[in-house]
Amino acid sequence: MVRMTSFDADLVRRWFRRVASREEPVMPHWGIVPTEQERFAMAQGASRVEEAVLDDQLPSADTAVLTEIPALMVLRYLDALAAGIASTRLAFLNVEASADLGLGGVTGGEVAAFALVAGLNAGAAALHGEIDPSSDRPGRGGGEPTAAESARLAGVAAAELVVNGAGLHEVAGTAADVAMSGWQIGLPDDPVDRIEYRARGLVGLLLVALEQETRDPEPPGEPASCGALPGENLGQPFPAEITFTMGLAPAEIRSLANDLTGLAAEVTVWPGSQWPRFHVHTERAGDVIGQVYAYGTPFDLIITEQV
Repeated sequence: MVRMTSFDADLVRRWFRRVASREEPVMPHWGIVPTEQERFAMAQGASRVEEAVLDDQLPSADTAVLTEIPALMVLRYLDALAAGIASTRLAFLNVEASADLGLGGVTGGEVAAFALVAGLNAGAAALHGEIDPSSDRPGRGGGEPTAAESARLAGVAAAELVVNGAGLHEVAGTAADVAMSGWQIGLPDDPVDRIEYRARGLVGLLLVALEQETRDPEPPGEPASCGALPGENLGQPFPAEITFTMGLAPAEIRSLANDLTGLAAEVTVWPGSQWPRFHVHTERAGDVIGQVYAYGTPFDLIITEQV
């Protein structure tokens, strides 16, 4: 039996614990808090994904108890994802089939990445047609992709990577980035668009949580000179102490930190589980805030001024 050395039952359990965490929500800034039915759907989906990495049989599916459309959609997505993972594992178990496909000698980690990509694309296909996609519907909003289209784009991007030998974390990270791109802050006005928004958010939540659980552990954060650790604003007696998180690419993080260094006595940046966290001591708080907003919208912004 080919063991999926990376995508195993332990990873699946950690992944869905992350999804279900109330103390450390995956996407707090987007306001996607699962309902009871959505939590039930994700718990059921978790058990089926775990079956897919443990057994040589396709997991069962039953959505009869759900009445909320986003909950139904997320369970169908996870059912199909689990089936795609299981089918791929079964294909790799057949040595002759693997040889015919030119996949002989693939390692366990590569099997994991191939299986995840197959699951992502199967999950996207399961969402197709669940909600009327017509752009002519009255009130159809902002041009954001539907839940099905967002999931499809994530699966396509992941497939392009895996054929070039990308590992599990790179595949999961790319899928999450693509699924979460193009978001607009605030709920749409149209009721159907709200369902799409929520379903898309739940799929994004799943993919972001998987990316977080497949990355290497973060190094311990060195405290700032005031003693603060990531996420802390101690209000020490500086002219101003400013803390915030912000969704930036690595190059943008370095650029912003360099720009702030010219305006501050100290700039400390910690990599976060989702976004980097900044901690700034400065005598020019207004200039620092202006520079921050030049890069985008900060979240969890706290400014403590000396009194």
